[in-house]
Amino acid sequence: MPIAPTPRRIRFYLKKLEDALNAWEMMPATHSARNAVLLALLSKALYVSRAICTLVEKGFPAEAFAMSRTIFDIFFTVRYIGNKDTEARAETFVKFHAKIREHWATSIIPKFYPNIPPDQIKLAPDVIEAAKEFKHKGHWTAEGGQAKLMALEADPDELDANGNPVKDAFDYEALYYWTSQYVHVSVDALDAHATEAEQVFRVHSRKWVDEKRGNDALFNVVLVLCKIFARACRAMNEEQPEIVGKLFTEISNFVRQTQAQPSKPRKTRTKSKRSKRPFAPTCS
Repeated sequence: MPIAPTPRRIRFYLKKLEDALNAWEMMPATHSARNAVLLALLSKALYVSRAICTLVEKGFPAEAFAMSRTIFDIFFTVRYIGNKDTEARAETFVKFHAKIREHWATSIIPKFYPNIPPDQIKLAPDVIEAAKEFKHKGHWTAEGGQAKLMALEADPDELDANGNPVKDAFDYEALYYWTSQYVHVSVDALDAHATEAEQVFRVHSRKWVDEKRGNDALFNVVLVLCKIFARACRAMNEEQPEIVGKLFTEISNFVRQTQAQPSKPRKTRTKSKRSKRPFAPTCS
C-alpha cells in the first residue's frame, strides 16, 4: 500500500535534495555562468516547492496550485539553458539583469518617482551596453512566447519512443496552461468563490471545488522537480542525487492514491438542490 504523498512526505524529499546539493561542496567557477545559474535555479525550485507544501498544509490548495506554475517556469528555463549552447545561454540569462535595471531607471522611476534625482538612478556604461542586447523587458531569450519556446525546443540528447527528439509539449500545453488559469485568475479559478443561484454571497463558500487542487499542486512539485534535477545535473555533468530516483516513485503513488481515495461527501442544503456551476457556459 503506497504512503499518501502528503506535504510532510514531500518536504522529506526536499530536505534530502537540499542536503545532496550542499554535500557537493561546489564552488562555481567565477569565469563561467553555467553552474552558478543552474545551482541557483535548483535552490529556487526547492524553496518554491516548500512554499507550495505549506500552502496545501494550511488550507490554500488553489493558491498552491497557482504557485506550482513557477516550478514549470523554472523547469523550462533549466531545460532551455541545458539543451545547447549552455554557457552562452546561462550568460545571457544573467545579463538580462541589465535590461531589468534599464527599465526601472528609464521608465518606472522617472514616471512614478519623478522627485528622485537622475544621478541616483544613472546606469553604468557596461549596464547600458548589456541592456542593448535585449529587445524586450520581459524576454531574456529575445523571443516572444518565451515559455513555449523553452518548453518545445527539441532535446538533442533524449529521444521519444518514435526516435524523435523529446519536447515537453504536455507540460506546456496542458499543465502550464491549467496552472496559468489560477495565476491570472481567469473565470476557471473563481468557481470556489462564486455565488450559486438564489444563494446569499459568502466568501469562499464553495471550498470543496478547490480541494483537489492541493493534490494536483503536490503532484506538479514531484513531477517537475524530477525533471529539473535530471536536466540540471546533465547540463552540469554531475550525477543525479540518488534521492531523485526515490522521488520519481512518488509519481505512481500519486496515481494509485488518487484512484483509491473516494470523493468526500459534500454537505447538502435542506432548502434546495445544489445548483449548477455558477459560471457554467450559457451556449450549447
